[in-house]
Amino acid sequence: MTARVQVVLQSRLSSSRLPGKALLSVAGRPMVVLAAQRAGNAGHPVLVATSDQHEDDVIALACADAGVAVVRGPLDDPLARFVLAASGLEDADVVVRLTADNVVPDGDVVGQLVAALQASGRRYARLGGDDPALPYGVAAEAFTAGLLREADAAAVTPFEREHVTPWMREREGDLRTSLTGIGDWAGLRCTVDTFDDFVAVARILAGVGDPVGTDWRTVCDLVAAASDLRSPLPVRDNQLGQSALVLGTVQLGVEYGAANSGGLPSDAVVADVLAAVRRNRITHLDTARGYGRSEERLGVALRRGLSEHAGVVTKVIPLAEGDGAAAVEASVQTSLRALGSSSVAALLVHRAADWHRPGVADALAGLAAAGTAAVAGASISSPDELVALLADPRCGYVQLPFNALDRRWLAPDVQSALAARPDVVVTVRSVYLQGLLAAGTDARWPALPGVDGSAVTASLDRAVEELGRTSRADLCVAYVLGHPWVTSIVVGAETADQVDDTAALVHRPALTPDEIERVHALVAPGPVALVDPSNWS
Repeated sequence: MTARVQVVLQSRLSSSRLPGKALLSVAGRPMVVLAAQRAGNAGHPVLVATSDQHEDDVIALACADAGVAVVRGPLDDPLARFVLAASGLEDADVVVRLTADNVVPDGDVVGQLVAALQASGRRYARLGGDDPALPYGVAAEAFTAGLLREADAAAVTPFEREHVTPWMREREGDLRTSLTGIGDWAGLRCTVDTFDDFVAVARILAGVGDPVGTDWRTVCDLVAAASDLRSPLPVRDNQLGQSALVLGTVQLGVEYGAANSGGLPSDAVVADVLAAVRRNRITHLDTARGYGRSEERLGVALRRGLSEHAGVVTKVIPLAEGDGAAAVEASVQTSLRALGSSSVAALLVHRAADWHRPGVADALAGLAAAGTAAVAGASISSPDELVALLADPRCGYVQLPFNALDRRWLAPDVQSALAARPDVVVTVRSVYLQGLLAAGTDARWPALPGVDGSAVTASLDRAVEELGRTSRADLCVAYVLGHPWVTSIVVGAETADQVDDTAALVHRPALTPDEIERVHALVAPGPVALVDPSNWS
């Protein structure tokens, strides 16, 4: 006897990231209806499993109006809802689990997954998830009704009940499968979890003549054609998975930089800059409580979907005499509210001296242990500060100024300290020395003894020509990334074009050790008063 197949589409109105998304209109119908119709376009019966709460009455009504069957059960127990949906099945029959925020999967996806499950002789299989070949959002799980009932009887934790299948994978093993006819879709996003996701998917499917019957591969190709994603940036080995380029956002919050002539960017320009973060696959944003409107402006973009693409590194407000753990906690909570997030990738103090204030390092380490941040650390200015911090196991992240004029960090004792802590993320700022090293002749160099901006520029230009680099900016980036102890560079931008241009430079080859030595021969080291902008008046 051939096993029957029942597709169960999980949906609720109370999505935490995009409330009400199940009823957002895509291709002229509620998204939950479109997802159900596409899943059933090869003839498989589809049930929408929603909650029995009053707020989800509208999902049930929308489905009923479209002729889509509905089953209702406990809001906080989706596993129980699936058991209700499978009540008429034999133990050998197959349940396919889909979600209403993924409108790309269709009957062919269901059929291929069921065939793979049955050919394996197993009781559980899935596709999607972390499969790099499939777009994010082309995902499904299949399991027998008998295994579902066993899970219902044995699964007791809220996590197991909410996510339906963890107990099954633990019991049966995690059988991964894929699909035929996969295109070049690496990094493609086809789900609807944020407002920006909705806009992208709705725009594409609005132009499809048959949104229900169009093959899932065609939809993926259309999403890919509309996507402006660039190649992934290099990621040097580090615990955060931080890309070699981090976007500095002080320019988005205050008028900043010796080469800044445009003032504070408008909201529209900020939106374009942050769209370029997603486009170039920059994994992290660098900000601080003291960067004016920076955190607030980032929060707007993060809530619209940027949080799916980029994490945040932020710094607590510079501490005053007598400030300690309480000031750190207050600053962090203010930052989280501005960012609209419960956690960040890294929490730093703004100055090394703040790390050593009583209770501060312990407070940061405690926040990291509690999950408010992945790591804690400090923004520093001198090699002595770096060596001291690297000796502290609570420190997992440092940010320091380094550029083609700055040789302080190459001293043997500093290099030895870095070699002893390969786990620490080392992010470099001032790669362009606030824009001076890459700017034109109108740049305003600080009035410091022995500093001749035109002579520095001329020496850099000689290095550019001799080493075959495309520009001084290219040379500066390649020089810093030529040092293997550098995890990433943090570079700010006032326009989206600047983000694109810097990302393109990061994709270029870094300098070799021999080329770095040639830079040292051509470009004289700058005085400490110059190479660290925190010394400028």
